[in-house]
Amino acid sequence: MGEIYTFIDLETTGLDHETDQIIEIAAVKTDLEREYGRFQTFVQLDEGRELPNFITELTGITERELHGGTYSFLAVGALAKFFTDTTVVAHNASFDLSFVTGRAMFLEKFVCTRSLARLVAPTESPSLKDVCARHGIELNGHHRAMNDVLATIEVFRKLKPIADYRGIDYRNVVVNAPDRPLKYVPYGAKIVEVSAWCR
Repeated sequence: MGEIYTFIDLETTGLDHETDQIIEIAAVKTDLEREYGRFQTFVQLDEGRELPNFITELTGITERELHGGTYSFLAVGALAKFFTDTTVVAHNASFDLSFVTGRAMFLEKFVCTRSLARLVAPTESPSLKDVCARHGIELNGHHRAMNDVLATIEVFRKLKPIADYRGIDYRNVVVNAPDRPLKYVPYGAKIVEVSAWCR
């Protein structure tokens, strides 16, 4: 059995981990050959919080769907238990981890596939949608957590061998760029400064 990865994706009420909250979590545990489990849940809105209309438009998630969801602290705790002793992979790790490790735990090993995409192809867009399009990866229902997790697995399958062959250091690396400045740096992360991508 090779290295075990847990691919995660979160949908949230907004972009600020200090004022917004998680509304959906998905995760898949795999060694890239075999799948070892999946985790998926809606997360109840905190008392008094409303779901912004633009988030419903973006994700398709409605406030009604969240009513039966897991409480936020229980959902994060369950996710943490699920990814224990694995390498966590997320397409925008600094964002996803800000909602998880920023409040709950120290994470020893992670990979940011958005940063990996920037390091492999510095002049190309690193967005999940664009990376998938370039590599012929199916991305249906973008901005739903499990759909994005499954696409991120395929992105990692494509980019990891390229980075390994070129000797690119991408583990625990987050990229800071003028077009997407870092708002949160996971504990122990290595920051790589890059210029804005262009076409």
